Amino acid sequence: MSMHTSAALFRDADPVGLLDAVAADLTAQDVTYARENGALECDTGIGQLRLCPETGALRIEVSCGSASNLHMLCEGVSARLDRLRGTAVALDWSGTERRTGGLPPNVRIARILSKERIGTRFLRLRLAAEDLGDFALSGLHIRLLIPSAGRPPIWPHLNDKGRTVWPSAEDGMAMPAYTIRDIDAGAGWLDVDIFVHGRGPTCRWADEVRPGAEVGISGPGGGWMPPGRRWLMAGDETALPAIARILEAAPADTEGDVLIEVDTIDDRLDLSVPPGIRLRWLHRADGDDIVDTMMKTALPQGPERHIWFAAEKTRAAKVRTWLRASEDVGPKESYVAGYWTETET
Repeated sequence: MSMHTSAALFRDADPVGLLDAVAADLTAQDVTYARENGALECDTGIGQLRLCPETGALRIEVSCGSASNLHMLCEGVSARLDRLRGTAVALDWSGTERRTGGLPPNVRIARILSKERIGTRFLRLRLAAEDLGDFALSGLHIRLLIPSAGRPPIWPHLNDKGRTVWPSAEDGMAMPAYTIRDIDAGAGWLDVDIFVHGRGPTCRWADEVRPGAEVGISGPGGGWMPPGRRWLMAGDETALPAIARILEAAPADTEGDVLIEVDTIDDRLDLSVPPGIRLRWLHRADGDDIVDTMMKTALPQGPERHIWFAAEKTRAAKVRTWLRASEDVGPKESYVAGYWTETET
């Protein structure tokens, strides 16, 4: 795989203090990094990041396996500096696309090929788009860019500094995150399974959308296949597409426990599971709770272990605290994500 690289210089009166602020920000987000010889280095999951203070400036270097990931990592660095310095950052990145007005490298315009119901609570949309190679290499998730009904879509575009200009609130574009359930980049399609819970604009859109409709996709992102061969995985319905894809791709000798919480027994799906995986369905209607059950399940041990959890945000925070404080499981051995919040509609 050829590497894509870029670098930029951010002028700042206190580059060492800024580097300390970045380190504190990464720590708060449970991101692992290393500091050596004054520099900070981080494997972000989509690429490598290196920050090094110089006289009156912070040098930023990034390298990724794809143009999409390079753009997203540069965007992420700029957004972090925006937040830490309280001003819009205009970094002059080397080696990046400058197609002012064009689509960002991580955005595609797709059309709906088909729609089918999967089980009782999911709708599967097959999307067709060009140049999907990057979406099959890293990152399980995308954002759907759903235009407002009844008006021409306003898609994201690049400004003269190479940064993405997203549609304004007035443009009414919804941008929910979903798992790539399956993908054939050569054939030019990917599948997205939407959990239809009966609330919110995305569910209404999924119910009403028809083949041929346009939708944007942005990504990929949000973690990749778990490492190791000894797993404990747990998640609710929103995590079910990711769990299903991970299990289908898992090596045959993978062992461990997988816990999936759904409403009732009718909400189960048929999954392809390696022989060494013990799959357990939990039912909220029967009083089952995925966090309590996970905490009572023996953790895998040894260097091949990995713990994976995705569900509502407050439940994810509880699991993360438990793993770090009580079980001494670090970020490199785990993936914990809040896929939704209780206040979402």
